[in-house]
Amino acid sequence: MLTPRDIGVLVALDTYYLLNRPQIQSLLFVDDKNGRITRRRLQALVDAHLICRQSLLYCQNGSGAPASVYHLSRKGAEFLAEHFENPEFNLSPTSPPPHHLILHWLAISDTHILLNQALALRGDIRKESWINEYDVVNKDEAVPEKRFQLYTLIRETPRLICAPDAGFELSMEGYRKAFYLEQDRATSGVQQIANSKTPGYAAMAEHCLHRRHFPQTNLDGFTVLMVTPSPKRRDNLRKAIAAKPCANLWLFSSTTELTPESFLNGPVWYPCDGMPRSLIRRKEAS
Repeated sequence: MLTPRDIGVLVALDTYYLLNRPQIQSLLFVDDKNGRITRRRLQALVDAHLICRQSLLYCQNGSGAPASVYHLSRKGAEFLAEHFENPEFNLSPTSPPPHHLILHWLAISDTHILLNQALALRGDIRKESWINEYDVVNKDEAVPEKRFQLYTLIRETPRLICAPDAGFELSMEGYRKAFYLEQDRATSGVQQIANSKTPGYAAMAEHCLHRRHFPQTNLDGFTVLMVTPSPKRRDNLRKAIAAKPCANLWLFSSTTELTPESFLNGPVWYPCDGMPRSLIRRKEAS
């Protein structure tokens, strides 16, 4: 028999797509000091084929042994659709990520969790939507621009796409603004990122294509948030992207600076040029 926290695990995996045991424990089993209860409930959900477990082939930083990660199974998505009487759960991504992207996806989940914790500290801002890279709009399609919600084909020849790691929309004081997330793990060169990422976002801004993903937005512009593993990496990316078209779209922060308290309110977001600022600024302040 499923407990309320078991169902919470399924909802969390639908929300974040990929989580490890410490992340799930911090979200739903905060009273489980040694992780024993969390492991037992995760094993029960794996045995019931409601979630899938995938083992890392290498260790995370600071861990002594390869860990496991979890994502929703097709059966789990169908259970949520029936339990909440919401067929949209049937579109939840249930395929395992490639092994080389697991740590990348865990980092995205960390950022998403931080955002949700930051929003919980403020009652005047709402997250209207969050779209993961693998969120499906049409599961019967094979080509990515028709299958995935965020993957945007801007031009066929020469081919130009924009494929953010995630996107979300925040509302405050009657305004709804779109944000895109680029989660950097310092696995690619700075110039490679600047050359490959900026043309798609520049074209998206020119044609207001963010409205395809967030039709309820009432602002013509959007912001790209780049989260990096260190301040040095952050500043190197700022310099590289400053010379590219639409550099004003980008804000950069380091995981060493982001906390639930600083994510929205602290001066931890750096433009390509100039001083850091907070992500949320009231109309009179801006």
